[in-house]
Amino acid sequence: MRKMKYNLPTGVKLEVDDNLILRRGKQDSAFYTWGNNSSVASLVYEDRRYSIECIGEMRIYYKGDVLRYTDDVINAGFTNDKKLSKLEKKGGEWVNNSWFEVFDEEAGDYTGEVYHTVQDAIETVANWIIDKEEVNA
Repeated sequence: MRKMKYNLPTGVKLEVDDNLILRRGKQDSAFYTWGNNSSVASLVYEDRRYSIECIGEMRIYYKGDVLRYTDDVINAGFTNDKKLSKLEKKGGEWVNNSWFEVFDEEAGDYTGEVYHTVQDAIETVANWIIDKEEVNA
């Protein structure tokens, strides 16, 4: 297993809610889709907390089956990002996909930021937390 390292600005703390985010080959939201919104990590900077959550319904048509959840994708043989990227070449069709969204704990609402991979969500949000806090200072 290749461990994932995230590039975070000084002062931003990553709290892991789902250890799978530490695996380099499982960054796609398909590996975090369990049928309800689930927090995969939180980013904390000073007194602010932002949760990264996997949201949305996934639906993939593949060889006569409908894949909706992470275990469906894995059972179909798509066990990492590289294999998942070949889904359409193997006859699969994405109908709906899940995504990552950011929940601002202080505001009690989603920020409207949407990301497809854990890495993109964590690193982008970690950087705009710093920018946002500096602007509001």
